[in-house]
Amino acid sequence: MTLRRTQITDQLRQRLFSGTHLGALAHGHKLPGVRELAEEFDADPRVVMAAYHQLQAEGLVEVRPRSGIFVTATDATEHPLHHRTADWMVEVLMEGLGQGIAARDFPERLRRSLETLRLRATCIECNHDQLVSLAGELHEDYGLDVSAVDTYTLLANGEPPYEVRRADLLVTTPFHIVEVAPVAAALGKPYIVAEVRVDLFAEVARRLRAGPVWFVVSDPRFVDKLYRIYEGAPGGGHLRPLVVGQDDLRKIPPDAPVYVTRLARERAEPGSLPAQCFFESRVFSRETSRQLFSFIVGANTVRADGHAVAP
Repeated sequence: MTLRRTQITDQLRQRLFSGTHLGALAHGHKLPGVRELAEEFDADPRVVMAAYHQLQAEGLVEVRPRSGIFVTATDATEHPLHHRTADWMVEVLMEGLGQGIAARDFPERLRRSLETLRLRATCIECNHDQLVSLAGELHEDYGLDVSAVDTYTLLANGEPPYEVRRADLLVTTPFHIVEVAPVAAALGKPYIVAEVRVDLFAEVARRLRAGPVWFVVSDPRFVDKLYRIYEGAPGGGHLRPLVVGQDDLRKIPPDAPVYVTRLARERAEPGSLPAQCFFESRVFSRETSRQLFSFIVGANTVRADGHAVAP
């Protein structure tokens, strides 16, 4: 039960940090109730309540008897985050000492592990929304040089595009293993099938059960994929996708939950989106992040021989 409580606490903490950072949550905002979250996590309500009490002890939420759970002030959410970051840094340096790496040598060792080689990754997906999101995260969080290739052009000219042929790593999603795996094998390229964070889908699924959920995207093909993802899910009929430049965004109710892709946010006219939206943050799962870092560190710590290192 302790492990389960820790997992739920970690997920709720991440939602709070992401929500306050992106402006989707503010001081005094009421959070989902214990029973609602117990259903989402398939957990005992007492475990969820214990998770909320832990977050209250950290200064992130206020548990008000007979009223609910609310977000505390912004500065209260920032201080625990800084404290946790400091604790994490201490643990990293301690682990380094255990591996024989002095603290003063650690920055250079880290730089060599990440930047000795200039690594190129190519994202392969069927819609521009996901291509932009995946490519942006790979570049900003992992420091890779990234290209994006639409699955419809993967073999359109009888061979993969130049961006695929020159890549050190191919990245796709589970929807397109069938197209990407044979190409990777033929070219001798390593590839990673990126899994997204489960809590993102769980949050949307929870909201769908309660009523309409709006998605603002840029590529109509992503609309089709969203319908496939939530087909058969409880409340799946509440999905309300809109395409920037094609649909009227003014039809979104002021207080409705609205998810906006990275590309849609870039393309939407100023002032056309509701004031409170859930914008994309990091989407890769923890396991996918581990695979990516394993590839990057592995490629940088072996002698460069002109070949990519398998993740």
